[in-house]
This record gives sequence, structure tokens and C-alpha cells, in this order.
Amino acid sequence: MNLKTVFRAAAVFMGMWILGMWFAPQMIMDQYGWQYTPGLKMMMRFMGLSMAALATLHWLIPEWSGNNISKFGMVSGLFWALFGAFGVYDLALNNVPANANTIIGAVINFVFAILFYLNSKKEAK
Repeated sequence: MNLKTVFRAAAVFMGMWILGMWFAPQMIMDQYGWQYTPGLKMMMRFMGLSMAALATLHWLIPEWSGNNISKFGMVSGLFWALFGAFGVYDLALNNVPANANTIIGAVINFVFAILFYLNSKKEAK
């Protein structure tokens, strides 16, 4: 696996969340134990749009970055690790239920963080 593949895999993973936020927001909210309200539904649309922007950047960075791809990979890895840390933090404070969806979600964030880090180090050599 190379860094370009990690960026593309992350974009596809975000794409699944985008579809959920836009077309099945209640399903997303239910897995976190949140009450489905018009305000949260609207917020999900905007969060989906923000994630679509990030997914697009993840998809295009390998084409745009040239020899600097490892630098982008390190920064991306840091943010994936932060998303994972926020997931663990919310689990620890019982802000979200400790179910398979929330635990696996946090783990996937850390897996992407590690993949970005390791492949960025390999690419930088």
C-alpha cells in the first residue's frame, strides 16, 4: 500500500459518511443516541458538505502534491488521530453509547492515522 492509496481509501470512507449524512441522517443520529430534530438534520447536511470538501481534497492531494505528498500525509494523519481521540473522549464521557459503531469508528480513525504516518515516512525516504 502506498500513500496515494491511503488518501483514496480515506476519501472513499468519508464518502460513505457523506451519503449517510445527506440521505440517512436519522440513521446516523440513532447510532449515537441523539434525538432526531430539524436542527440536527440541517446540521448533518452542512457536516456532510464539509466532509465532501475534505474527501475531495483527500482524493486530489496525491495529484497536486507531487514530491510533497509525505508532508500532506503527516498532516492528514495528525487530524485522523485527533478524530480518533475525540471519539475515545466522547466514549469515556458517555457522550455517545459504547456500541460497535462508535468503537469501530474511533478505531478506524486511528488506523487511518497510522497508515498515513507509516506511508508518509516510507514515501519521504
